[in-house]
Amino acid sequence: MITIPLPGNQSPLSNLISYSVSPLYEMAASLYTLAQETPPERFAYWTEEKVEQFESARLLKEWGYFVPLFRYGIPDSFDPLHTKGVMAVDDQYEYFVTLPTDHFVRSMKPILEEWISHHDAPVVAFDLEEDADYVKGRFSLFVSSYWQLFFEANWEAIAPKFVREAERIYYSLQGIDSLTTYLQTISPAITYDTETHQLTCPSNGPSYDAQHLILYPSYYYAQEPTLTKKGWNAHLLYSISEVPPQPKTPS
Repeated sequence: MITIPLPGNQSPLSNLISYSVSPLYEMAASLYTLAQETPPERFAYWTEEKVEQFESARLLKEWGYFVPLFRYGIPDSFDPLHTKGVMAVDDQYEYFVTLPTDHFVRSMKPILEEWISHHDAPVVAFDLEEDADYVKGRFSLFVSSYWQLFFEANWEAIAPKFVREAERIYYSLQGIDSLTTYLQTISPAITYDTETHQLTCPSNGPSYDAQHLILYPSYYYAQEPTLTKKGWNAHLLYSISEVPPQPKTPS
């Protein structure tokens, strides 16, 4: 479990709770969904359509090469807090060119290890060991092609959903009650202890104290909410399609 202090009478909740949206991360979330053996039902048609588009664009073989990097997670190199300003193709290219190769490799390792626990080691795993810069360059080209050919139009279509979600988060930060009500629409297991003034969030692994909660709403991440801790921050990734609209708090 992760606990986060919420002394609402001492500082604005916006100092303790924030959110981050990144088009690049959302693109990676779409590749994660696309890489699933059985996609979520609401993305079944979208997945079929994208595979057909990959085939007609002669990118299906390239996608098959990179599937092991997305089947069991979203690489940390797409972290929405660090990539929220990365939008256009030029931004993406510069981001991956300047991303340290060792960081790129580290972000892929946990996902590849999970893949290898279920399947034979993929070609991309051997290539990462032999020539990580080659894989990083090839990966950057694939991501750029995917954005330009397919995902940019998707992002323009779903961007208003993130605007509405930002409004819901803003109004939830008007008080402890509205915040906990909102967070429980994401996960009913999230609770607030009025005696200790702490938000308690269930998570896998040992208990931790965090100083800040960062919300990562996602449209293409169609899984159960995932809570992780990085440094002093708790990161909550969740699907905005599952969060019902919340009434605005009267001013």
